[in-house]
Amino acid sequence: MTNAEFQAVVLAAGRGTRLPEVLGDAPKCLLPVGPYPLLWYPLNLLQQHNFSEVIVVVLEQEKLEIQSAMENTPLKLKLDYATIPGDSDFGTADSLRYIYDKIKSDFLVISCDLVSNVSLYPLINKFREHDASLALLLFPSGFEADVVMPGPKTKHKPERDVIGIHAATQRLAFVSAASDCEDTLNIQRHLLKNRGRLDVYSRLVDAHLYVLKKWVIDYLHRKENISTFKGEFLPHLIKKQHAKRPPKTVQDTTSEVGVVTKNEDHVLHYVPHTILDQKISQTSLFNQSLSHGPYHGDVVRCYAIQAPKDAFGVRVNNTLSFLAINRKLSGIWNDLCGESHPLISPGALVKSTQTKEIIAADNAKLSEKTSLNFSVFGPNCVINPKNIVNNSIIMSSAVVEEGCNIDNCIIGHRAQVKTGSVLKNCIIGPNYVVEEGTHSQAVHLSNADQYMEIDIQ
Repeated sequence: MTNAEFQAVVLAAGRGTRLPEVLGDAPKCLLPVGPYPLLWYPLNLLQQHNFSEVIVVVLEQEKLEIQSAMENTPLKLKLDYATIPGDSDFGTADSLRYIYDKIKSDFLVISCDLVSNVSLYPLINKFREHDASLALLLFPSGFEADVVMPGPKTKHKPERDVIGIHAATQRLAFVSAASDCEDTLNIQRHLLKNRGRLDVYSRLVDAHLYVLKKWVIDYLHRKENISTFKGEFLPHLIKKQHAKRPPKTVQDTTSEVGVVTKNEDHVLHYVPHTILDQKISQTSLFNQSLSHGPYHGDVVRCYAIQAPKDAFGVRVNNTLSFLAINRKLSGIWNDLCGESHPLISPGALVKSTQTKEIIAADNAKLSEKTSLNFSVFGPNCVINPKNIVNNSIIMSSAVVEEGCNIDNCIIGHRAQVKTGSVLKNCIIGPNYVVEEGTHSQAVHLSNADQYMEIDIQ
């Protein structure tokens, strides 16, 4: 039913600017999370909810690499890759505007970096019940709070939003970055008048999963000055919930003729609101209006659904969350994917007989005479004999030569660790070569700056 009613769009054109410690020139959406690329997880979530076709927005120069990677995963979805120019500085709203012609119905938008086991049906049903313009999903923050980064000591500054939700209706009142609120939060009077209790949250995370009306992208297509969805368009749309319809005519100052204007810059120009729509709202069991007009006369309506306590979700959009999801994946795997997807890919070559709670992606080569424990091995990585690897992430195409001891480290994309190296609590950047016999602890080694502190935003 969902596939017939909604289209689905996955935004996968992000450049991973907050993952420089490990990403290098690889697409962000192909970061190894357990045995699959990061992009696989939101696509699998959509597949679990009976979607059969998904539009995937990618950078033009990364399309072939991403397409090849996804063909090697057990997905049955039909993927329509929509490319955006690689030399553009597109935000998420720009990307949606760029694929405007592909959107023919109400639709879901989901970020490629979401990993979650949440059911989407409560969110979709809230959208349906109230003929909403937008419904979004929220998670409790703190998934990565108990994880300590290797490398130099750093202070993690999590992104935090301040979110206002009307308790009785789950209508969104406002969404604002905590950094914009300074010491006080001013709440406008009209947000409280006749609308019941307003709950304000500061420890909820926007999952970047939205259900949207078709007219919303029509309106966004017109608003060319808006570049980002979360930072600009979402607060803009929420404020428009209290918009009133402009007069249908204005007087022409150059003549005595009244001219009809379309008011194409006004949000309500795009909202279908026929007499039939009004009657449906008035008679709906969900309109929450026993003593006043349906929805206080609001025709733009935005809702928020909080994920249940037994669900989990994380956005893998920085190095700490990348580390956290890989560290915790074994413990949540069955809840996330079920038993049909093994943690050791059928395409991995595991010859080691001394392993404990490892995860291996396609074409990972783990040699004999190795001790491998509580670690994740990305696609095409190579672990040669006589190595010990504990509590570490070995990323795609990385190579560890013989006789190394690696403990609590991240070895970046295409990095090389030469023979006899001992690394503890280190981050090795992408394409970096650790020279033979290196002994290092609690450092970040990268080609950009050999010893570099990490500022995680």
